[in-house]
Amino acid sequence: MSVVHASLVEGLYGPRPVNDRAVALDLTTHLLLGIEGATAGPRLRPVDARENMRRGIALIERDKIPVHSLVELVVAGDLSARVYRPSEESGLPWMMYIHGGGWVTGDLDSHDGICRRLAVEGRMVVVAVDYRLAPEDPFPAAVDDVERAWTALAGLIGRFGGAVERGCVGGDSAGGNLSAVLCQRIRDGHCTGPTPTMQLLIYPVIDFRRIDPSHRTFAEGFLLTSDSIDLYKARYAAPDDTDPMVSPILHADLSALPPAIIVTAGFDPLRDEGERYVHALRAAGTPVGWIDAATLVHGFVQMMQVIPESDTVVRELIAATCAVTSKGEIPSALAAACPPRAG
Repeated sequence: MSVVHASLVEGLYGPRPVNDRAVALDLTTHLLLGIEGATAGPRLRPVDARENMRRGIALIERDKIPVHSLVELVVAGDLSARVYRPSEESGLPWMMYIHGGGWVTGDLDSHDGICRRLAVEGRMVVVAVDYRLAPEDPFPAAVDDVERAWTALAGLIGRFGGAVERGCVGGDSAGGNLSAVLCQRIRDGHCTGPTPTMQLLIYPVIDFRRIDPSHRTFAEGFLLTSDSIDLYKARYAAPDDTDPMVSPILHADLSALPPAIIVTAGFDPLRDEGERYVHALRAAGTPVGWIDAATLVHGFVQMMQVIPESDTVVRELIAATCAVTSKGEIPSALAAACPPRAG
């Protein structure tokens, strides 16, 4: 964005915020946050919050990326799913994608864009699963659903060109939480199906205790707020914040888990816990690559069509995913990233 545009944006909405790491907020993001005034969606009734999310995405969504084929189906008896095929090829890697939205909002349409990009640019079959939402179906319904879906998909993915043994799991925010929990549950024998080849965790919820400084530093004004998190947690209604099924970083054993690509955002209340998970997994011997979306906010993946920096990070995370699914290794630059943080 040009200096003239920067002057206009900052003239309307003030100077760009600078975070605790001396990084300035992305300019286009600053503009959108100024227009939005920070979302109040989670304060609405759940049904209204869901509609609010759909409308917000529709306002910034452009043309859909074409896929070779798109199939709607029901898996595990009652879970809606959407299969994105990049080609007619068989033996492809595949990903079960778990959408975010605080376990309260989000659906197959809200995360259609990222699933299309993962399929086309990642050359993989992507299956998005529409798990049950809170408060109608609180914890552990979502965990049960993604476990059932993973088991079911292992038995039918071959119909859509996926190789059973090349399956991986990914998700953003609450979906990142469910992806991390699922990998632990599979390893521990609580969920049947193949061991995922990797896990893609995009600004995931990792620790329900909310003990990290970023929860205080970015409590207001950066889309995901402290009040929003309070409401999401209350509606999900997990009885114990220290249960690894909601706080995967607190599992007693973080070894022998699938390699992970973890993406954090520099202006996100969840930033610090995501980075702690990078270090905790590495300390346990699980390979991890870290991608630092330093100038962006929580939820940036859904803004990738209007925020150039978001588009850049999405391309990077897809490239990293491809490297792991095709070569079985974390790119060296990402494996060396995420230095320890004070506090």
